[in-house]
This record gives sequence, structure tokens and C-alpha cells, in this order.
Amino acid sequence: MPHEVVAKLDTAQDGHKAPEAIKTMDIVDDVKIMTDTVVLTYPEPTTIMNNASTDHGIVFDDGVSKLKTPAITIASSDVSFDDTMSTRSSNSSLGTEMTGPPATDDKMEVSSETKVSEISERILDVILEYSLNKFESTSELHSKGRPKFLAVISRFVQEQQKVVMCLPAFPFKSANKVEKVLGSLPDKAEEVSLARLNSMCTTIGQFYEPGAQLTIISDGLVYNDLLGISDLETWRYGSALRAMAERKAFTNLSFSRLQDLVAAKGLPNDLNELTYVANATNFRRTLFNKYGRDGDLDIDHEIATNADTLGTYKGYCRFLKSDLQHIYGPAKSSAKYRKDVKYLAKQLLIRGYAFAGAVKARFPDHLRLSIHQSTGEHKISISLLNTKSGFTTPWHCSVALMEDGEWLSGLTIDFKADRLLELVQEEGQPSYFKEVARQRPYLTESAKPRVVVKQEPQAHRPRIRAS
Repeated sequence: MPHEVVAKLDTAQDGHKAPEAIKTMDIVDDVKIMTDTVVLTYPEPTTIMNNASTDHGIVFDDGVSKLKTPAITIASSDVSFDDTMSTRSSNSSLGTEMTGPPATDDKMEVSSETKVSEISERILDVILEYSLNKFESTSELHSKGRPKFLAVISRFVQEQQKVVMCLPAFPFKSANKVEKVLGSLPDKAEEVSLARLNSMCTTIGQFYEPGAQLTIISDGLVYNDLLGISDLETWRYGSALRAMAERKAFTNLSFSRLQDLVAAKGLPNDLNELTYVANATNFRRTLFNKYGRDGDLDIDHEIATNADTLGTYKGYCRFLKSDLQHIYGPAKSSAKYRKDVKYLAKQLLIRGYAFAGAVKARFPDHLRLSIHQSTGEHKISISLLNTKSGFTTPWHCSVALMEDGEWLSGLTIDFKADRLLELVQEEGQPSYFKEVARQRPYLTESAKPRVVVKQEPQAHRPRIRAS
């Protein structure tokens, strides 16, 4: 058994009792461990290092002191981890023996920087999976803007914040209710699109805990009066879209309207259908007065010199030609109609510049997405319907559900001509087409061509089937 030997030394010094030295010896088996403990009877107050506050960057684990790395805040995307504050507190009074080797801090910074970069790259790759892929050059163009997109994303990742994005889209259904769409309210085409956007955010959240959130900015009031769409129809479309997102639990999506971007005077606290319509002109006027560029914007010069503007202009001309043919087209010659379409497209661009300024002011830190073809340097062009056709936006087409679960996007008039497709009603309104069980081939000549809306990857594709 172990036994204890104690030796005590008592001496006098300057009339005071000297410190007592207690020597303790523990003997266990053949190993002797000696510990000297000094008890000071009349000591001066001393600082015991093991009571150091964690405010100085020290934490203790089983008696072992370790550095606690402070949070790093990045003020600009141009600041690298090498430029940030030191992990050692400048006002710390701790001895140098407590700080540990500098190499430890360096490794922690490198590890954090690498992790931020890897996660940011992965998030961007997910978003680019949803890019506008009907143009062969899209991937190459997005590579030009990749450093800028990564800088935006990395700011969120560094702070462990939700990745927030914004997308101006979902204005109203096309004015061409004869050939293109089923009606004036959102239908299954919008549901498929919203599911796709929500799925993109969900996929990011599977490996990045803060997740992602997409704000859809309804831009209907910016353009509707130019396209023969009433303010009331614009309101009802937007309201039904929000109700759909809530009903389907698309929790990664949020919505914003024009009145959220401009501060119009005299608005009621809660807008409803009537007050929205009554103030629609005020919203537009406030937007153009504050962000319009009538004095310094030469739209013809912008089309000629700005690739992004040119791409949007061409897109406008394409859809306007079909959207307005049943409103303005029949009484006009072909040449006159094309000329008027080009004029109207330029008016849309002028308003679009004002709207873009308002979006930038309201969402300065958001990652900017777009439904239009672009150079890929300033915004990411995405497809709301996964197709390489021109039918990538749900307010310009209809969708059809095939027997094998695949979705098609196309013109309503083409789907109606297909003898193996039947129209499905949901909540009392036409919503989508569905293939009936018959032998293929099933396309009539008048219904060709139809374009397949590709299924999403299994891990995150929306599986929307008729009830």
C-alpha cells in the first residue's frame, strides 16, 4: 500500500513566520511521484493564470488552455482572409506562454478559408444547374461572371448567413389567351416553376445549414399598361401566386411587389385589391421619377453597345410579336406591326432600366438572378422550366403531364390539338394537360414540335402529379 512521509520546516525570518513547506511523497508500486506544494502564509496578492477570462481569447478544457479564435467579419468581397484581424486579442494581458505556437492560428485560418471557398463553389454550382440552358453559350458566359458571383456568395458563407437571391419575374399571364396560355391566373405551369426554384434552395440547404432564400419581385405593374393587361388582372395574378406558394409550402420563396421598392405617399397600411389598383399609377410614377433615366439614356446606343441590353431587346421583340397579335395585329400590315413591336420593346427597356435601379437599391447584397439571356457577368440567367425550348417562363405557355411523369412545355393551342391530351381542371379553372393512356405515336402534325421539360435530378426534382 502507498504510504505518506511528511516533513515540516519552521523557521523565523524578520519576526514573521516563514512560509510552510509541505513535502508529500506518494509511492505507488515501483513508481515514485513527488509533488511539492507551497502554501504562502503571508503572501502578496498574486495573479493565478488559470482564472483568466475567456474574454481574452482563452478557453479551458480539462485544465488545458487553448486559444479561442474570434469571429471574422468581412466588410468587402475584395478582402481575403490574409487581410483580416489577427486571432490574438491586442489588449490581452496574458503571458506569451499561454498563446500557443503561431502555426496553430495560421492553420485554422487556412482551413476556414478553404472551407468557405469550397462551400461557395458548391452553392454556385447548384444554382448554375438551373441556368437558362436553351442557349449553347450560357455556360461559357456564366464562367466570366463566376468570380463576382462567388464573391457575393462567400460573404454569406463567411458570416454563416442564409444565401439570399432576388429574381424579377412572374408579372402576369400573357395577353395572348388564344394561343399561349389557359387564362389569366397562375396554373400548373407556375406551380412547376415555383417548385423548381424552391427545390434549388432546398438543395443548397442540404449541405449548407443556413440555407438559401429567393425573393421573387413581381414586375407586373412596371409593364402591364404597355401590354394590354389591367392593373386588376396584375393584382389577382400576384395574389394567386402567393397563395399557391403558401399552399404548396414553398418555404424558401418570398415575394415583393413594386410598392416595396418605391415609397409612394399616402398609401394605406394594408393594400387590398381596390387600393392596389387605385395606387398603381402612383407606383409607376414614383418609380420613373426616382429611377428613370429619360435625360441621359440613349436606348438605341445601349442596344448597339450593351450585350445584355441587346439580348433583352431581342427577347422582348420575340414575345411581343406573339403576345400582341390578337390585340393590335390584325388591322396592321406586317411591316408596320414589326415596327410597332420594336418601338414597344424599347419602351419596355427604358422602364426596365428604372426598375433595375430600384431593385439594386432595395436588394443591394442579394445575388441577382434573371429570366433573360445575358452576358453572365452581372447576373445569372436561369430557366424557370427545365427546357431548351423558348418556353422557359410559365406565363408564356402551358404544361402537359405525360403518362411516364414527364412534363412538357408548349403553346396551349398545340396541346389542344393533340388528341391524346386532355385538359385538367383544378379549383374550378383550367390548369394543365394530361396524357391519356393510349398507344403511341400520339402527336398530330399540327401539334409538333413539342418540347420536353426535363426532369430534375432525382435528389431534388419536384414530383408534381395530378391529384
